[in-house]
Amino acid sequence: MGPSTAEVRRAYLTAGLDVSKDYTDLPDHIAAEMEFMHFLCGEESRFEREGNPQEVARMRSLQEEFHKHHLEPWVANFADCILRSTTSPFYQAAANLLKQFAKREADYLAEAA
Repeated sequence: MGPSTAEVRRAYLTAGLDVSKDYTDLPDHIAAEMEFMHFLCGEESRFEREGNPQEVARMRSLQEEFHKHHLEPWVANFADCILRSTTSPFYQAAANLLKQFAKREADYLAEAA
C-alpha cells in the first residue's frame, strides 16, 4: 500500500465514497478504479438531470483529475500487456474496452473543459 494507493483512497473520500471493509483488494485495483469512474459519470449525469451545474462541474473536475493522475499514466500500457499476453477472447475484449473507455473519457473531458 504505497503512495499511489493512498492517493486513490483520498480521491474516493473526496468524492464521498469509502472502500467497504469487506473489499479485500487494494483501492487502486483496476476494477475499483473503473467502478469509481462509473460512479463519477453517474453522479455527473444525475446532477445534470437535476439542474445542478456546480455539482456537474465538480464531478467533471474529479473525473478529469482522477483520469489524468491515476488512469492515463498506465491504463493503455496495462491493456496492451493484456492483449500481448492472452489469446482469450474475453480478456482481449476487456482490454480493448478499457483502452476505448480511457480514450473516450479523455476526449470527453477535453471537450467539456
